[in-house]
Amino acid sequence: MPIGKIEPFSVESQNWDSYVRRLKQFITLNSIDDGLKVATLLTLVGGECYNLLCDLCSPDHPEDKEFDELVELLKHHLEPEKSEIAERHIFRQRTQLQGESIRLYLQGLKHLAKTCNFGSNLEENLRDQFVSGLYSEEMRSRIFAEKNIDYKRAVELASALEAAERHASTAGAPVGGDGAGADALHRVSGSGPAARARASGAGRSGGAGGAAASSGGGERAADGRVPCARCGRATHTPSKCRYKNFTCDLCGIKGHLKVMCLNKSNHGGPIGKTKSKGQYFINNSSDSEGDHDYFYNLVTGGEGDRPYYATLFVNCVKCKFEIDTGSRISAISKTFYDKYFNHIVMHNKNLILKSYTGDTIDTLGYIDVDVRFGQHSAKLKLYVVENGGPPLMGRTWIKELKLSIVECHKITERDSIASRLKREYPEVFAEGLGTFKSCIRLHLNDKKPVFVKARPLPLALRERVATELERLQREGVIYKVDRSDYGTPIVPVIKSNGDIRICGDYKITLNPILKDFHYPLPRIEEIFSILAGGEQYTKLDLSNAFQQCLLHEESQAMTAITTHVGTFVYRRVPFGIKCIPENFQKIMEETLNGLPSTAVFADDICITGKDSDTHLKNLRAVLQRLKDNGLRINFDKCQFFKDSVTYLGYKINKDGLHTDTMKIKAIVDAPQPTNITQLRSFIGLVNFYSKFVYNISEILKPLYDLLKKDVKWVWTHKCDKAFFKIKELLSSAPVLAHYDPELPLILAVDSSAYGLGAVLMQRSADGHERPVSCASRTLNAAERNYSQLDKEALAIVFGVTKHHQYLYGRRFVLRSDHKPLSYIFGKNKGIPTTAASRLQRYAMTLAAYDFTVEFVRSAENCQADALSRLPLLRSSDGRGTKEYEAATYLNFVQDGFPLSFKDIKTETAKDPILSKIYGYVLYGWPPAVDKEYIAYFRRKENICIDQGCLLWGYKIIIPGTLQNAILKEIHDGHPGIVKMKQIARNYVWWATIDADIERAVRDCSACLAVRPAPPPAPLHSWPWPVEPWSRLHLDYLGPFNNKYYLVIIDAHSKWIEAEKVSSTSAANLISILRKIFARFGLPKRIISDNGPPFTSAEVAMYFQRNGIGHTLTAPYHPASNGAAENAVRSVKRALKKASLENEDEDTALSRFLFSYRNTEHSTTGREPSVALLGRRLRGRLDLLRPDTDERVRDRQLASELRRDAPLRVVAPGDSVLIRDYSRRNRKWAEGVVLDRSSPVSYSVKTSDGQIHKRHMDQMLCDKNRKSRFSLTKIEACDRPRLSVEAEGGSEARNPGGEDELSTRSSPEKSSSSPTDHTSPVAPVGRVRRQAAIQCLQKIRKNV
Repeated sequence: MPIGKIEPFSVESQNWDSYVRRLKQFITLNSIDDGLKVATLLTLVGGECYNLLCDLCSPDHPEDKEFDELVELLKHHLEPEKSEIAERHIFRQRTQLQGESIRLYLQGLKHLAKTCNFGSNLEENLRDQFVSGLYSEEMRSRIFAEKNIDYKRAVELASALEAAERHASTAGAPVGGDGAGADALHRVSGSGPAARARASGAGRSGGAGGAAASSGGGERAADGRVPCARCGRATHTPSKCRYKNFTCDLCGIKGHLKVMCLNKSNHGGPIGKTKSKGQYFINNSSDSEGDHDYFYNLVTGGEGDRPYYATLFVNCVKCKFEIDTGSRISAISKTFYDKYFNHIVMHNKNLILKSYTGDTIDTLGYIDVDVRFGQHSAKLKLYVVENGGPPLMGRTWIKELKLSIVECHKITERDSIASRLKREYPEVFAEGLGTFKSCIRLHLNDKKPVFVKARPLPLALRERVATELERLQREGVIYKVDRSDYGTPIVPVIKSNGDIRICGDYKITLNPILKDFHYPLPRIEEIFSILAGGEQYTKLDLSNAFQQCLLHEESQAMTAITTHVGTFVYRRVPFGIKCIPENFQKIMEETLNGLPSTAVFADDICITGKDSDTHLKNLRAVLQRLKDNGLRINFDKCQFFKDSVTYLGYKINKDGLHTDTMKIKAIVDAPQPTNITQLRSFIGLVNFYSKFVYNISEILKPLYDLLKKDVKWVWTHKCDKAFFKIKELLSSAPVLAHYDPELPLILAVDSSAYGLGAVLMQRSADGHERPVSCASRTLNAAERNYSQLDKEALAIVFGVTKHHQYLYGRRFVLRSDHKPLSYIFGKNKGIPTTAASRLQRYAMTLAAYDFTVEFVRSAENCQADALSRLPLLRSSDGRGTKEYEAATYLNFVQDGFPLSFKDIKTETAKDPILSKIYGYVLYGWPPAVDKEYIAYFRRKENICIDQGCLLWGYKIIIPGTLQNAILKEIHDGHPGIVKMKQIARNYVWWATIDADIERAVRDCSACLAVRPAPPPAPLHSWPWPVEPWSRLHLDYLGPFNNKYYLVIIDAHSKWIEAEKVSSTSAANLISILRKIFARFGLPKRIISDNGPPFTSAEVAMYFQRNGIGHTLTAPYHPASNGAAENAVRSVKRALKKASLENEDEDTALSRFLFSYRNTEHSTTGREPSVALLGRRLRGRLDLLRPDTDERVRDRQLASELRRDAPLRVVAPGDSVLIRDYSRRNRKWAEGVVLDRSSPVSYSVKTSDGQIHKRHMDQMLCDKNRKSRFSLTKIEACDRPRLSVEAEGGSEARNPGGEDELSTRSSPEKSSSSPTDHTSPVAPVGRVRRQAAIQCLQKIRKNV
């Protein structure tokens, strides 16, 4: 048996590091081998953690990993690396809570310090934050008084002060005096035995004692245990809290719930505490009201008797006051005064307050404050009490501010049960979003990300959208990312209170590539079989159901939204993703699985029981499941213990299932037709279902008679009878069908000038469409002013929301006879950026439904058309007359608008064009319009009416009489044409706005005076001259260091000449040009600017005499002579560099020109010197390059030296033997050398008189000439020549310039170098030498 036991690891609530340390101790204690560590780990961590490890190790298995590897893998997943700066920021924000003990406060600090990496400065940082975060000012001041206090001493001193304060509050402090006629301060507090034990001490402690008691031990449970700092419960320690890894909805920090957030005071201003352990009530016996029936509101302190609060502004500070009708005055505590109102002078007034037990409490005085509640404001007195509790509002304030006090009447047992349940399960009924314990994962059909950039937002909405994004970040709904592969544009929807709701248009990005989640929705028969046999019924409605579910980390990136301030990703499930209803149905069924008499459909839960006790037991079980899973419900929308409820379109009671009368109310209560049009529509509805009604033509005969031509409209008794008879038949079987979740749904909608109609139908197996539910209503006054487009869209929203329980989570066909809506609300169609705010709201409402828009002709939409023309009258209780309208775009732009929209409304009605457009929008567009209306006709789908004004999308259409005023306003500050158009596109539009803006800028004298130059003309280059030095560009450089330079550039070769000049006179210019022309010749044309030297008559005459054309460029336009300007810039840059390096300017200029002329030009691709002179200029760098002539001669000499024999030389006139290539049978022929054509080639005349050209290798010397191959002494005259020939082999090597014959015929000269016996020629082989000797001997013999 193993020693010890370790529970499975809880991913949600436990700390992994602590668990691993315990696991290692378990392994050590039981001496488990290293090879079994992985098996032990996987066995003990439990199924939830094992599944997580399988996901993290995929595609491998956890069993294949090492122990340390698994530990690190899970650690990185559960506790990713944190930002040191962020963790220290959280540490600095931690302060002691009211009622929190020093021990718990210090424990929380140490826990936060673990991730701050303080190192050796840990105790110093703990001391500083510990002291600065103390709740008690007196305790902090006491520690501040200590000198050189360290961490340990600070903790000891604070603990001692806390113990002393606790003992003092227990002992109490009696307060004497009585006040028969004084104001009385009443406080009765208590809950359970502890409260009853303190009841006797309340009289002695008075207000001070009561306050201390309420703020002292009030945070401790009845059994002495300290509540958890994460969730507030006293059943466990913070380290074992299941909410350890939850994210706070208030501050967004992980580790606690919203109810325990330390940053409550930073959200919403100085609002009073929502929980009060005691209650103060103030009353004055001399009340001006003249009554002596004192109302002492006794608070038992129980969970269910919570006080009423009112939030109001006191001197612009938002405060939460507790309402006390038993008190005349209003009061706050001294602490509250010091925190928010210490800048207001306090007036001394010794008003004596009396507690409920008769003890007196003195006030410190009162302050005069400005109080505002809603539309009412007043200057009132606010009293300050030394140890008071929460802010109290008395009768005087209630009367002045005209508060409506809540009346308690008709409190039934079921209300009491509902209130008790609300107290028992505060987490379930709490405000804000719940957090479901598991995440939703999205799956894609196509892994390729879809990104759509942010749509442009009107300027008036940008700030509000940014504010809403910040709020969503604070609440943890979204978070910002630097980049994302996915991106969905947002649509800002303006709510009725003026706030902005941000919705992603997932219809065009995520929904098309998202896999459907196939989960069967429950059948009606199954749901109602569960609820059968119940006496009473309870309906629960989840608040913001989808957003209570978190998205899986891998799925969050898919929901990225693109905005004008960056990209954000949803942490919670956003609105408008198509597969969420099925996912949520699965979640709810799994959550409530196994609970008796409980049915759930999406976010609606219905509970019943055979009796009240069973019903309550089942209801508690449901609430406990919701609590355990972190879900919350909307208490205001719930119905508890009702005898009958409407669920999924049916009415349920103890007698069974009934058809909901609201489904057929639109038909049964349809008003009597009053004209031919209404009657035709009604008969069209009847004829559509004629196949289900027997003998229908006979029944409708009186009505058909009214449709005959030339028949006067008279509604008779027979018509009335037929009308009611046919309505009865239409609203009963077999016409009206029961809802079947297996059959396809069709929702037909239509609107008329005064009503809306919607019919939900199902298509049966035989193809017939039968109605399931019908609905209609009249339009209110505001809605009747809607455009036809908006009315049709309103009909769609009305029909969908009216049949929500049937349509939600199911695919259906939306049938409309208005074609533009099929484009706006159609599948995979994005919401147009120019769509009006009303249409955008409608589109976001419909985004939660999965439908296909089907366009039909009006004649085929007779069902909905009839109901829209015979709508039900709206109720007169005030609710029905509430306009289905939210704040509009005009509300946002009105403040910064030069004119009121009322002025625009008035002028629109007077404008001949816009008044006609107004009628078209209101009653429908014709198929064609005149030319003057064509601009509006093209935009008809996006033109709407808002508060009497015409709008194109977000832009207000301005009538002609106000256009100049608008232009003047837009031109305020003198923006240019482009900026004016940008401003106008965010606010206004009319047909000729672009042309009018351009005209307004052109006519503005101020703008014209400072108007910039026009955009540069297209580049026009000078033609490239074919010949060099044919067109020259001239310009002067200077003054540079008080010197001028004349710069000339050749347009063909880009050759630059730069001459320093003493002056810029015409004579000096001619002198320099004459010198340059002497070197390069006269050009054909010269280009220059209009400087005085170039425009002088003297220069003009010089050019004329020499046949040179002269072109002057445009004044003050240097670009016309761009070649010269570039040359001047290059020369000037070289001179500046020389000046910086203290180099002689002339030398530097020469070097620059030399380098420039020898460098390839980027335009011509050649060096200027080559282009002009045909060669490069030889420079010092050329010395590094070998000479070609020298290289060739050296190679030739090397080849000659590699030969075995030295060069033989013969002179003209010498007798030689040459090879005979004729057909004679002799090899050699005698001849005389005539000439030497090359070092080794000769012309030889033979004895037969012919002249032959032979190489030296084809000749033998005469016998009279001493051969160098002879063994006899070689004459000295041959040696120098041999030496010269050996080294050069050319006459050019003779330094004296004499020819070869003279050198050879002068033995005296030859003998001047007798030392040349050593020839550089390599020695001859013995065989060759013998052959040469034999040849010479043969020659001598023949001669």
